[in-house]
Amino acid sequence: MSETPNPSASVDMVRWTFTVNPEHRAAIEGHLVDLGLDVVVLGEGQFHVTWEENDQDLDEVAADLWDINGATFDITQEEFHRVSLMMVHPEDETGAAQAA
Repeated sequence: MSETPNPSASVDMVRWTFTVNPEHRAAIEGHLVDLGLDVVVLGEGQFHVTWEENDQDLDEVAADLWDINGATFDITQEEFHRVSLMMVHPEDETGAAQAA
């Protein structure tokens, strides 16, 4: 597998990970949900945000979050490219039960 990313491949999904001031967690979560993003909040303010159709201006979204939070924070951004898509099916259940 090539370690060099394909610059012509489009981004299929973006995931952000960041931690905010717990006092602003609900407001930030509400803003992200209103944008239609998938939001998971862990702990007091650890966010994992994903979206598949990157039609948002990422810089603008980040600036909005920093405004709501009252301070900037680091955002880890991961971009995923769908190189292939395949379905994985279990083997015949009878054969799997016999193997166990």
